Amino acid sequence: MILIGDIHGGYPEILYQLKRRDITKANIIQVGDWGLGFNSKARDISILKQIDKFLIQSQNFLYILRGNHDNKWFWDNRESIQLECIKLVQDYEVLTIENRKVLFIGGGISIDRKSRTIGKDYWEDEKVIFDTATIQSIPTQQIDLVISHIAPQEAWPYIIPPIVTHYASNDAQLMQELHQERAIMSQIYAAVNQAGCKEWYYGHYHESNTIIVEGMKFRCLAAMEIIES
Repeated sequence: MILIGDIHGGYPEILYQLKRRDITKANIIQVGDWGLGFNSKARDISILKQIDKFLIQSQNFLYILRGNHDNKWFWDNRESIQLECIKLVQDYEVLTIENRKVLFIGGGISIDRKSRTIGKDYWEDEKVIFDTATIQSIPTQQIDLVISHIAPQEAWPYIIPPIVTHYASNDAQLMQELHQERAIMSQIYAAVNQAGCKEWYYGHYHESNTIIVEGMKFRCLAAMEIIES
């Protein structure tokens, strides 16, 4: 299983790296902020179809999670986008990949949302979806690993960086909402602990970091980072 951090439209470099490393017949998971939505819908769909052809040739399969810098429309309309080797994974979807049960949870808050344009490079439904019933049902399932865009409070990072403070000076609700979204992820963390999960991978924070908390391995992927799990 191959995991890729945020790419923000940098798919040519990712495809180059996959080819250079001769990665074939692999399951590839991208943890959000692919950058879907920053072009026209038609252009982004055309790019996805080109990437799909590349993946068919190399016999790779790509799972893309929704990040905050992605237009949720693509995930809501994924059935209408005919792709063979790319799956836009829904929030709370559980898939069996290489004999492991993988829980996917997308979304997050853009700290610079006040400087962005709604519908162009910012989407109001970007946040993590809080689904109480689904979260409560998680302990009844087998979950081997979690793939999310953001992290719970128990995982790194533990401090608010200066860049967030900068944007919060012009966004009165930002700090509160950032704490709330990580608290949501902490409820999911508690649930997957009961489900026996021991691995959690995420992106969003653009730095590579690994920490083990109460037997859970949290792994943050840097932007454009490619690792094997």
